[in-house]
Amino acid sequence: MEYEIPAGTWAVFDCVGSMSGAIQELQKRIVTEWLPTSGYEYANASDIEVYFDGDQQSADYRCEVWLPIVKK
Repeated sequence: MEYEIPAGTWAVFDCVGSMSGAIQELQKRIVTEWLPTSGYEYANASDIEVYFDGDQQSADYRCEVWLPIVKK
């Protein structure tokens, strides 16, 4: 399946830990800690979650969250 993603600015966050708890915690921290102090705001686009090969239940599993942003 293929999706076309519009050009824009993205904040990319690494996530490490067992899914789905680690990604939920990261998203909470992005919204409550990073976004309010970043000088950016959430853009009108979808978030992207990138899952890599590996054991998603492992404590050292890595994935990424891409947040669409615009300068305030």
